[in-house]
Amino acid sequence: VQYMNNDIVKNYTKSVNVVVLGGGDGEPVDGMNGPKGLVELLGRPMIEWVVDALREAQTVNNIAIVIPDASAISERLKEKVDYVVESDGGFSDNCIAGINAIRDGLHVLGVSADVPAITAEAVDDFVVQTLQAGVDFSYPVIHKEDMEAQFPGSVRTYIKIKDGNVTGGNFLLGSAEISDQVKDIFQKLFETRKSPLKMARVVGIKFAAKFASGTLDVHDVEEKLSEFCEAPCAAIFTKYASLGADVDKPIDLEITRRVLEQRK
Repeated sequence: VQYMNNDIVKNYTKSVNVVVLGGGDGEPVDGMNGPKGLVELLGRPMIEWVVDALREAQTVNNIAIVIPDASAISERLKEKVDYVVESDGGFSDNCIAGINAIRDGLHVLGVSADVPAITAEAVDDFVVQTLQAGVDFSYPVIHKEDMEAQFPGSVRTYIKIKDGNVTGGNFLLGSAEISDQVKDIFQKLFETRKSPLKMARVVGIKFAAKFASGTLDVHDVEEKLSEFCEAPCAAIFTKYASLGADVDKPIDLEITRRVLEQRK
């Protein structure tokens, strides 16, 4: 289903650059692979599915992929992107390495390579919503009902907020300047994302308490992000569950395979 009016999308043609993070440990999904982005799905590495969707998106300008070893990817994939960046650092270091390759004043969309079910429409919808909001940084939020309807059988980590049970997406959109100044704090958030106690030390006790009690709302999240970034930020609700359908486990790979086969 296309939720964003196509005439509106045309007004934002080639409005963002993209950095695709192709690293990460592929062991939980496929022990025969190194980087998770190179795990194969229906005859192609997951990162190529992601790049193909991005190439179809009207809002996307240049694409850079960040990979520990450029020799591990095919010439076919290299021809589909504008930059191939070798970097094997932490999450934030890899993001900045990709951003540095394509700095030209445009906002930068960061995408992980393990969301092979994303579509061009999903990308355009998220980008346009963010740019229309006029913020310097955004993050997608997906309702549990949408995730379960579009990826039946999927097991995700949800948090309870006033707006219902939600999960986050694997996209980040912001200005290159914002990315520079929040590099360290976002590395800490990434490292503590699976430990509420450790994350509480980063986000503050008050925010963590509201999170734990389910009384947090989306405005609390936006305020905290804005505090970190020292700039306006937004949590973008999206109907496109594919933005959060990352492949972390073998069952995720099977569910995503079914979704892609049904599309074909």
